[in-house]
Formats: sequence, C-alpha cells, structure tokens
Amino acid sequence: MSNYYSDGIAEIPLLADTDLTTHQWEIVSPASAVGYAASSNSGCNPIPLGILTNNPSAGQEATVKALGFTKAKARCNGCDLDHGAYCFGASDAFLEPISSLTGTQIALARWFGPKVVTTDASVIGCIQWLGGGGAGCATTGS
Repeated sequence: MSNYYSDGIAEIPLLADTDLTTHQWEIVSPASAVGYAASSNSGCNPIPLGILTNNPSAGQEATVKALGFTKAKARCNGCDLDHGAYCFGASDAFLEPISSLTGTQIALARWFGPKVVTTDASVIGCIQWLGGGGAGCATTGS
C-alpha cells in the first residue's frame, strides 16, 4: 500500500488543450496556446510542467501539480521502481526510474509509491514532483 502526502502546495488552474479524460496522474506540458495544458507524450518537447490531477475534456479546467507531492502513473522499464528512486518522463507521459546517472534522463520526480519490479504493468503512487526536463531534455529541450 502506498502513502500519499499533502504538502499544501496548490495546483495550477489551466485549460485542457485536448481531451485529457484518460490522462489523469500523467505528465502534462504547456500547450501552444497560452493558459492551456497538453499531454506530455513526447518526453520533453516542450519541457513538462507537472502532473495532471483531474480528468478534463477539451476546454475544461485542467489542474496541474507543478511542484511538490502528488500521485502519478509510473512503471519500471528494465530496473526496479523502488521507494526514493528518481524518475524521468517517458515518451507516453508516464514516469520511469532513471537507469543511468550518466545518461540524458533528467530527474522530474522522486518515487514514494510501492516497489514495482514488473515491466508489463503501470501503477499509481505518491511522487515528489521536482520539475525540470524529461528524457533527453539535457540537449534537446525547448
């Protein structure tokens, strides 16, 4: 069972650029229109803004946790996702544990959810959103 922490940091109210009803607890980025959020399904272009904490349709309010503790979708990809692990943003807006400290995977969050060792499933758990870049953003972020 995972613990969830409350830090008192409020979410940012934006508008959903497209239908985000199936993207709750995933990474979102600023959309091309000012004041809108879009699914961060490209890893880092544009650089992720935070975690979507609701499930809005296009044009509805999208609440985004841009700093601090919240829930997020994650999975492991060849290595364990364990308590305290640093995570990067995968190209489908999920979090994955950083596999190498020397690569281009930039830490967006720290995992405080349950330990995950299977690569064929995703899980929702508590994270601390740190912000920053995504997969490969060290050299290609915009």
